[in-house]
Amino acid sequence: MIKELKVNFYRIVRSKSFVVILILLIIGAIFSSVEIKFLADNPFNWIDNFKEGMSDVSTSEEDTQSFNVLFTSIDQLRDVNKLSGVMRMTMCSDLVCFLYCIFIALFISAEYKSRFHVNHFSLNASPVRVVFLEWLSLLLVMVLVESVRFIFALGLSFLLCNSFEFDNVIRTMAYIVLIFGIMTVFASFTFMIAYLRRSGGLAIVLSSLFCLGFFDFFLGIISVWIPFVEKFSMNMLLNSIALNNLSSAEYVVEIIVVVLFTTVFLSVPLIVSTKRDPY
Repeated sequence: MIKELKVNFYRIVRSKSFVVILILLIIGAIFSSVEIKFLADNPFNWIDNFKEGMSDVSTSEEDTQSFNVLFTSIDQLRDVNKLSGVMRMTMCSDLVCFLYCIFIALFISAEYKSRFHVNHFSLNASPVRVVFLEWLSLLLVMVLVESVRFIFALGLSFLLCNSFEFDNVIRTMAYIVLIFGIMTVFASFTFMIAYLRRSGGLAIVLSSLFCLGFFDFFLGIISVWIPFVEKFSMNMLLNSIALNNLSSAEYVVEIIVVVLFTTVFLSVPLIVSTKRDPY
């Protein structure tokens, strides 16, 4: 098992899609750190100047009320020079999840085009074992990259900001675990589609709809009659984490939902692998 994981790791980190996605993710982490600096420390007094400029533009009571809401949101966003702030700014992004999905779809597609997976079956390896270890390898790489990215953004934010606070360490770590669970759901969905189709095109299209909130539109409609359906929205869950608006009971429920989604999305390719001719 360890040898197969090493082989998968070697092929993953050497793929062109991994290098491109990794560069984009690092650039995103740098951008988040700079954004934290500008929001928390207010260099050049740009926030106050922005408020004054917008206030001068307002000509009606409705405009004033809208600007007050905007200013309140900006003030709330400024409280990001802390551990939980880096987590919210760096990890709570559906776009980051989508980048991982693109990488997984491209990698699985390339594996089938190269027919490298046939080498595993030629060694009399179980199809279920081969598929599971490939999924596990991709998942471990994703967790490793995201952990490094978070630590990098945390260190850079600590160096850039005039002050920094390590607040709510336990709560932040609990949120990070849940975010990894959300990423696992998105990654497992992409892996399922890419494995079933043996191609990355459809997986990328469906993953974009899933990650970027298209399916949430239908969940929102259903939740009008069945409010609990909102718990199945991964995008709403990311927003709740970003707003620090998740109770202990809701956290447990969301963990169960994440496990349920992951189990379903992983079970499909595992079951199909036992029926499909691997060659």
